[in-house]
Amino acid sequence: MHACGHDMHMTCLLAASEVLVKGRDAWSGTLIVLFQPAEERGSGARAMVDDGLYDRIPVPDFVLGQHVMAMRAGSVGLRSGTIMAGADSLKITLFGKGGHGSQPHRTVDPALLAAHVVVRLQGVVSREVEYNDVAVLTVGSVQVGKTENVISDEAVLGVDFRSTREGVRGQLMGAVERIVRAECAASGCVREPLIERTRYLPCTVNDEGMASRLKRVFGKYFEGRFDDELPVTTIAEDFSILASSRGVPCVFWHWGGVDAEVWDRMSREGKLGDVPMNHSKGFKLVVQPTLRTGVDTLVVAALEFFGGGEGVGAKL
Repeated sequence: MHACGHDMHMTCLLAASEVLVKGRDAWSGTLIVLFQPAEERGSGARAMVDDGLYDRIPVPDFVLGQHVMAMRAGSVGLRSGTIMAGADSLKITLFGKGGHGSQPHRTVDPALLAAHVVVRLQGVVSREVEYNDVAVLTVGSVQVGKTENVISDEAVLGVDFRSTREGVRGQLMGAVERIVRAECAASGCVREPLIERTRYLPCTVNDEGMASRLKRVFGKYFEGRFDDELPVTTIAEDFSILASSRGVPCVFWHWGGVDAEVWDRMSREGKLGDVPMNHSKGFKLVVQPTLRTGVDTLVVAALEFFGGGEGVGAKL
């Protein structure tokens, strides 16, 4: 289960393409409609570029993208500069010395070692990252042993960290490596840990000029429903590789899909923090106005950069 709204993304892009093609007399230029796969693991955009994407299609002047979020349905949000964090995922294998559960003194227990590593990692953000930087570090999986009376030979941790600056990204990686190796040494491991990067997503940074133009047209078109200073999110996205790989500017925005009645009720009750988010089993999109808004954002943005932004509302 991914539960992130990608079916909504595809539907909106198909519909927006149809609107733009039918209104071809309202704009001039080359429209490239790209359905990128494998954003889930952050590999899709890079794979397309490496497979010769831009040998098959023209290099664009502007790259536009969007993602549906756990926001009020019909709302739209954007910010200049960094809008989404970069993400790194690691597979960390800790090598202990297995044995019988009744004889722990003859082993190096990887379960205890893993527990120390997990606890120590929780202090990295709170004690090492400067308070005005954005960072998150999560241990999402711990796998060790299969039965209660056997001490395993190894433990495997799944670690994920997020940051909005490259300097902080390097700091987090360094801290993880330092702590893991130090805990292994403290436990008397006879083999160095194996730290493998399994995923890398860059920060999503909106071009200032593009964001400024969209703030103007989105502000007019989505009056009362548009936030031009959307907070930075630690959710990550690989979309920007489509632009950065060719040195062209890009802009990315979010729009909401949570039923307005549900959102408003939870807001009154002070429970917006309990609204199910992307990737949770409770994440549920209301079809309308989510679909209409997702189509409108794409069409309005495209017309702006095709030179048809003025009076865009009348064209939809």
